[in-house]
Amino acid sequence: MHMVARRLTILSGVLSLLFVCAAHVGSPDAYFDGKAGPYPVRVIIRSPTVIPARAEIVVRVTGAAVSRVTATARVWGADEKNAPPPDDAARVPGDSTLWSLQLWIMRQGSYAVIVHVDGAAGPGTATVPYTAVAQGVLKMNRTMAVALTAAGIFLIAGMLTIIGAAAGEATLAPGAQPSDDVRLQSKRVRWIAAAIILAIIVGGRIWWNVEDKAYASAVFRPQAMRVTVRDDTTSRGGRVARPGRTEQHTRIMRVAIDPAVVGQRAWVPLIPDHGKLVHLFLVKKNGLSAIAHLHPVATDSITFESALPFLPAGEYFVFADVVHENGFAETMVESVTLAESPAMAWKPSDADDAIFTGNGVRTPFRFDDGSTLSWDGANSAHKIGGADAGLHFTLRDASGAPLSVEPYMGMAAHAVVVRDDGKVFVHLHPMGTTPSIGSMAPMAGTMPGRFEFPWAFPAAGRYRVWVQFRRAGGVRSAAFDVEVGTATSGNR
Repeated sequence: MHMVARRLTILSGVLSLLFVCAAHVGSPDAYFDGKAGPYPVRVIIRSPTVIPARAEIVVRVTGAAVSRVTATARVWGADEKNAPPPDDAARVPGDSTLWSLQLWIMRQGSYAVIVHVDGAAGPGTATVPYTAVAQGVLKMNRTMAVALTAAGIFLIAGMLTIIGAAAGEATLAPGAQPSDDVRLQSKRVRWIAAAIILAIIVGGRIWWNVEDKAYASAVFRPQAMRVTVRDDTTSRGGRVARPGRTEQHTRIMRVAIDPAVVGQRAWVPLIPDHGKLVHLFLVKKNGLSAIAHLHPVATDSITFESALPFLPAGEYFVFADVVHENGFAETMVESVTLAESPAMAWKPSDADDAIFTGNGVRTPFRFDDGSTLSWDGANSAHKIGGADAGLHFTLRDASGAPLSVEPYMGMAAHAVVVRDDGKVFVHLHPMGTTPSIGSMAPMAGTMPGRFEFPWAFPAAGRYRVWVQFRRAGGVRSAAFDVEVGTATSGNR
């Protein structure tokens, strides 16, 4: 309980972030779009900065009349009988479909937030995976520190005065004057009391520093990874190139989780998310003018390699999304510089690999065959940090008729959002930010070419949004630019 009290005390200060990164960079909140039985629900989990603390749960329920919404946070894999009882959500005034509540998150790790809905259509339940991590350390602001220090000095002075009086004047009969011995005794007791109080303060300070360092060491930092690029030169016959033979150049990107880090922490193996162990994204730093979405092949449990497509030379952000067996999802972050390379025939390491080079547009994005992908409502309202991003897209042919798509890693589409400084990155699906754990079975047929990604821009800035989907057997990408303002900028 002392940790809970300590964190609650620190909440009086202001935020000093050490690092903000959970399952996605700069966007630790979780978003889920799905169903709780017969009820369509959208769940937003707003992550607390420190842990223990309360996470805000916002649930939008549509469909039949809803009478009650509850939620509970269950540690991933824990027995149901040991889970805390569900808390009731309250309706948000002015919106009959919106409910909210707060749930205590007591420790870091993987959770399942269980949302239960009761209504005219009967009961329904949705399970939302959630990764809880401490994102930073809160420090006490200077004004509060000065006020508490002054109050402490006043209390200590008063305590010493009372102790001195109790050992001196209080021992005399009424009206008697204290002798030199009584004054000396009073002074001696005050000094002893002051020494004891000082020892308590010093001991408390030492305890505080130990606790503070222990908490700071638990603040989430992504696993270190090493990114290297090598050139493989082979002859067209597949053998090592020799003089006189036509050479074929292939660049290989190698991603390795730092073995030293793996040895220092309890290593939890990776499991597939949307059928892939690693989703690797390379985004060109200068202007975000190129992106590669790759799925490296494992060479061992912590090393992965992928054939690198032709990309313009320059510096690139590297983001690697992974999910561990305990349900913990994280994004590893690194940078790499790609040198000039001759154009080459690219043979993807994975059939779902995709690249895009070029600038973003406002809307719509037009493909070579005349079809378009429109960001519905993108020009009708300014985007505000913290508000619903409104990521709704529709695919149409050249005549304006709706088109269908083929499943792409089990989804109708995927989206990648990056802020121009690289401090915000998120890989989205129509179901939200939650991972789809396990291998994805091949899906046949087509899906409607209308995509909606639940998410909110976490902060103001310039963003690029890439939407990727499969059609006619190939992966297509569209890029959109958006300027996001703050809630106080007047851009509502």
